[in-house]
Amino acid sequence: MNTALYDNAMQVVPVLLIALFLDSRGTDRQTGHRPRRWENAQDRLFALLGVVAFVVSMLVVAGVVDDSRVTAATVIAALSGCIGLLFARIWFRLIRDSGQVRE
Repeated sequence: MNTALYDNAMQVVPVLLIALFLDSRGTDRQTGHRPRRWENAQDRLFALLGVVAFVVSMLVVAGVVDDSRVTAATVIAALSGCIGLLFARIWFRLIRDSGQVRE
């Protein structure tokens, strides 16, 4: 059984969730209603994807669930979604800070 993917996911997901927590506390949330609602939805989806990747990885490493293409695809898709949401957050912040978006 190749558990490198699952071991790494179990190490990366907590770091990503801590980064999300620190980012959401440190940002200025005094923007308009729609951007704030979008950020809250992104945060919830980010946390959900992270928890899915962590739980599936933990079950595979513990031997409760067998390593298969489905479990690997689930972990990879969840982590890819987290990275995509993180990229969207960074991209929007770069655009906003450059003055191209007016609220």
